[in-house]
Amino acid sequence: MLLKALAALHAISDIERDEIFVVDNASTDGSPEQVAAAFPHVHLIRNPCNNGFARANNQAIAAATGEFMLLVNNDAFLEPNALERFEKVFRTHARAAVVAGQLLDNEGRLQRSAGYIPTAIDELGLRFLRRRPRVPRIEGLTEVESVVGACMAIRASAIHDAGSLDSDFFFYYEETEWCHRLRAHGWRVYVEPTVRVTHLKGASTRGVKRRGAQIEMLRSRLLFYRKTMSRPVAALLVVNRLARLLLNTVTNLLATMLTLGLYARLREKLVIYLLQLAWLIRGCPEHWGLPDKCLRKNTVTLP
Repeated sequence: MLLKALAALHAISDIERDEIFVVDNASTDGSPEQVAAAFPHVHLIRNPCNNGFARANNQAIAAATGEFMLLVNNDAFLEPNALERFEKVFRTHARAAVVAGQLLDNEGRLQRSAGYIPTAIDELGLRFLRRRPRVPRIEGLTEVESVVGACMAIRASAIHDAGSLDSDFFFYYEETEWCHRLRAHGWRVYVEPTVRVTHLKGASTRGVKRRGAQIEMLRSRLLFYRKTMSRPVAALLVVNRLARLLLNTVTNLLATMLTLGLYARLREKLVIYLLQLAWLIRGCPEHWGLPDKCLRKNTVTLP
């Protein structure tokens, strides 16, 4: 899949002008060697362990010299002229920091490409009070609050102003926090639907254990509260999240007992909730979650 993604990028880029970076998070399938052999012009950064989404992208961002950059997953494929269309938006909108395209599945059906920055109302389950659609309506070039990070173009000067992706996020919520921070610095975030991006959603993480991914989701959600909201609001949302987790655990425990543990889905959900509780009780250890992580000896600090 990585080789196919690189071939698609090679077809639409100018190797005399454009830089292509691959950051490898300790692959064990020989893909770095295949990349080096098939695409010698690609700058290959090899990590000895899994450095996460934000940190790995930041490694390439720090090494890149372009005026504009494109962060693209290895399961996303761009159409011809995509780079020129992204650049046109940047040239005509001086405060555009991030531009994403319209994501499609491999059968051409629309995927969600943008979203709203979560607020306390959203996290408390009171979305109906906001009176707006769950997903922004994209008709032509559209300013949005946040984009899906599978494929997003970014202006280098915006990074210099507001900073790179927050490396405290290992996986999940990093692009949402980034868009929040960029907008707080006066920059704008757009979706350009004429840029079509085929996205094999979840393909790169399909083999990863769901239990670890759910711990990462909870870790990133709590970090997002702390980094984007006031301390009292963040504390309220943490209490709400813990209460919901306890309720879900008890509910699934009772359901599993009443069904004599015969339903695999109920058993799996119960295990996930119990692991999340254990992670919190143990003090949110960094090494819990996705496997083979590069550890930095830091943990989540609850508000």
